[in-house]
Amino acid sequence: MTTPTVLLVGARGFGAVHLRNLDRLQDRVRLIGLVDPAGAPESGYGADAPHWPSLDEAFASGIRPDIVIVATPTGTHFPLASAALEHGADLYLEKPPVATMEQFTALLDLQQRTGRAVQIGFQSMGSHALTELAGLGTATSVATWGAWTRDAAYWTRSAWAGHRVLNGAPVTDGVLTNALSHAIATALRIAGARRREDIARVELELLHAADIQADDTSAVRITLQDGRVISGGLTLASAVSSAPLIEVRTPARDVVFSYTEDTLTEADGAVRQTGRTDLFEELLDHRATGIPLSSALVDSGAYMEVLEAVRTAPDPVAIPTAQIDEVGEGQERVAAVRDAAFWVERAARSGALFSELHAPFAPAAASAAVADLRLDGNVIAVCDDGSTVTSTSSPRPFLHPIRTLGDIRVTDAHPADHDWHLGLSFGIQHAGDVNFWGGPTYVRDEGYRWLDDHGRIVTTSFEHTDDGFTRTAEWRRPDGSVALIEDTSLAVSPEDDAWTFLFTTTLRAGAQAIELGSPGSHGRVGGGYGGLAWRLAPATDVEVRTPDASGEASVHGAIAPWVSFAARFADGEATVALAPADAATAADPWFVRVDDYPGIGSALAWDSPVQLAGGESLTRSFRGLVADGRRDAASVERMLAG
Repeated sequence: MTTPTVLLVGARGFGAVHLRNLDRLQDRVRLIGLVDPAGAPESGYGADAPHWPSLDEAFASGIRPDIVIVATPTGTHFPLASAALEHGADLYLEKPPVATMEQFTALLDLQQRTGRAVQIGFQSMGSHALTELAGLGTATSVATWGAWTRDAAYWTRSAWAGHRVLNGAPVTDGVLTNALSHAIATALRIAGARRREDIARVELELLHAADIQADDTSAVRITLQDGRVISGGLTLASAVSSAPLIEVRTPARDVVFSYTEDTLTEADGAVRQTGRTDLFEELLDHRATGIPLSSALVDSGAYMEVLEAVRTAPDPVAIPTAQIDEVGEGQERVAAVRDAAFWVERAARSGALFSELHAPFAPAAASAAVADLRLDGNVIAVCDDGSTVTSTSSPRPFLHPIRTLGDIRVTDAHPADHDWHLGLSFGIQHAGDVNFWGGPTYVRDEGYRWLDDHGRIVTTSFEHTDDGFTRTAEWRRPDGSVALIEDTSLAVSPEDDAWTFLFTTTLRAGAQAIELGSPGSHGRVGGGYGGLAWRLAPATDVEVRTPDASGEASVHGAIAPWVSFAARFADGEATVALAPADAATAADPWFVRVDDYPGIGSALAWDSPVQLAGGESLTRSFRGLVADGRRDAASVERMLAG
């Protein structure tokens, strides 16, 4: 059998990797020439190979390789790849395949006409981990994140670096379309999305910290035709680099794949190496035996939908300088986005865009429907309908900010540690099989898992009253069906130099019975949260108490006539408190957090679920206190009593 011949286009830069591989494979393939305007390398394998400054000149010389490798900037791929196919060569084309969708479809047509093989250099497609992951069943969702550091030298290494367009031609450089494109392409492959028609929608937030045209810090949410979501958060503007990861969620279990290291990490921390097949060797095997290609051109269609969305999107938004730390000097200088690694992981794992998470460097989030609550002309709280909350945080109505009469803010919403904590709100993590709390769901014997089980609570009517509001809402499952109907009222009143409120919620089951539960009722000891939840603003010098106990350890899980939280907030000292307003509510334990984050709430299903028959209702009612300064137990009890 004749040894196939190869012509390498692009001998410098990444082409050096191909030269090392061709050196290793000398018993299977013969290098017959190089194409590079800079000439052949000065030493090493390929230094003495014939070389031409352009592919046209190489073909004009009469050379006819069996295989052409193209390892040049993306903007040059299409004419080079086309020339290779037209001259009868099989093609190994570096990623991404081409710079536009128009070029992609034209190259596919040319491949079909010539009948040549085209392998795309997404090397991760050769990882044996993909076979193992496929064995777990269809992924319910896939998330990928990566934080790399790229300095000024990286962005000035060539004329095209950091450009979307150069001299009128598309370049489409950027974190999603070049440096970390493997992350997106591999996540799509794991989800089974190969072709253009597999993609229903691509949502993007493209940002940049470096002084470039392209994006270096971006979030992407890709919805497939079957409704599954692939989400990504990727940056080249991190102060510290870490390996990009892909979290694969399946009905069986969740696994994290490192495509740069070919490792799979299980939920228990066990790590195993999988190895990979070299894609150029696979192309040789394909020519010899007809085995399928792992990274065929046609199977890049899904990724090209993402690239085209990036290319045609508005120009990336500059990240405010206040959110950038300048690290290093000169060509080693890095424009590092503050906490970039944290935010890209948070965006990916929650399936959200940066603005939906209220990341400090992100563009302003979309506006929701809001209504002010006033007392004596002062705005003491804002009612937000939650319609702009990201889906994995279980959108629901909430009050934020809540303020004392002295204008001290005592709520937080979308905090970095738990995006789904929303001021004062009512939510339940387990309502049947739907999460109306947000974030990962606690699964018995497995712990917390990101599941595609998030519902949303949609306001269907809202009416101001003389002292507050009434609201009706539907608790909708992911498929849009209604699990529960909520009727909520809130009435505020002055109380000395503070204010109090009466908050009452009634939940009515639909035609079918439903079980209301919590992590506690699913096996997490002490994790019985769900019901009314008050995420407090960042606080220090915290005093949390009931009439008979003080401190987080003693108050958490206690059944008591009231619970209070006094602390120093950013604007000053304040006290907030809750008390049950009916017998059913009085039987629920209090849920308290101080060390991990500041919060209080009532546990509807502390360690056992609540069962509602079809059409049956339950009601929970609370009195609340919002006061400036630290209030002692006697004054808290007196003001809550009204």
